[in-house]
Amino acid sequence: MSKKSFFERKKRILEKNKKNIKVPLFFADIRCRVIVYYLKLSGVFMAMIIDKASGLGLNHQIGDRQKKLSKIHEKMGTGKEINRAQDNASGLAVAKLLEAMSRGYKANSINIGDGMSAMNIGEGATQGMSDMLNRMRELSVQASNDTLTNSDRKALNGEFQQLKQEMDRFAKSTQFNTQDLLSGQSPMSDGTGKLQVGPKAGEENQINVAESNLTPDSIGIASLDISTREGASAAMNGIEQATKVVLESRVNFGTQYNRLEYTANNNENMNINTTAALQLLEDLDFAKASMDKAREEILNQSAIMAQRNFQDISRNSMLALLGQN
Repeated sequence: MSKKSFFERKKRILEKNKKNIKVPLFFADIRCRVIVYYLKLSGVFMAMIIDKASGLGLNHQIGDRQKKLSKIHEKMGTGKEINRAQDNASGLAVAKLLEAMSRGYKANSINIGDGMSAMNIGEGATQGMSDMLNRMRELSVQASNDTLTNSDRKALNGEFQQLKQEMDRFAKSTQFNTQDLLSGQSPMSDGTGKLQVGPKAGEENQINVAESNLTPDSIGIASLDISTREGASAAMNGIEQATKVVLESRVNFGTQYNRLEYTANNNENMNINTTAALQLLEDLDFAKASMDKAREEILNQSAIMAQRNFQDISRNSMLALLGQN
């Protein structure tokens, strides 16, 4: 074999081998590219999953901040720390109990004030009746003197009878809110009346009103007459007894008024301290609420900015994984 033929044959063998090797290398290159793109796509999907989880976390934080801000705005709008049971269930229960007690004390103040007014009216009327009895006693003493004639006694008896009729009118017309105070014909004068001065039922929250029946029949002066010396002498004894009865009623009105004053002071003290406890529990601390509002607004804005930046970063990262940045 010539030298030229040998080289030609070797060249053909090399060319043939080169063609045989080229096909597998081509497929290997394609397979590598597929693997690379698969890995890239896997990275994109993983990035999307991570981004979604992180995004949900940020959304939850933003929603939570907005709920807290909404509650703060509601509290600042109402001025109360507790607006519904979900704010503070046990605190709301205590607050409503204190509120009921406070409103009861306020109603007691009205009742006590009405009772004191009634006692004042009664005491004023009995003072007037005492003055009339004193004048009637003077007339009786005068009519008992034999230096007077029957005509003189008749003139004195005229004034005496007018005063007696006015005593009867006093007893039947002295009222508070249409309730007789001196006739014995209403709960405020027959001994059955009660003043409600406490927030609950029971005797410890009530004051009994003393009986006060000062009609002429009741105090024993209805039949008195001073037109004669004997009648005038008898009138003096009757008026003395009647004066004691009227004075006793007047004392009762005064002592009940004094008692109601002490009751009013104690009731006011309870109301003030109960209201203070209610305000401490229920009223909003505006200074603290303002600080909470500022803090939550800052945190909310920070969460919103973080979400926005995170979205931009996530988008750029996925584009980079896809090789499109």
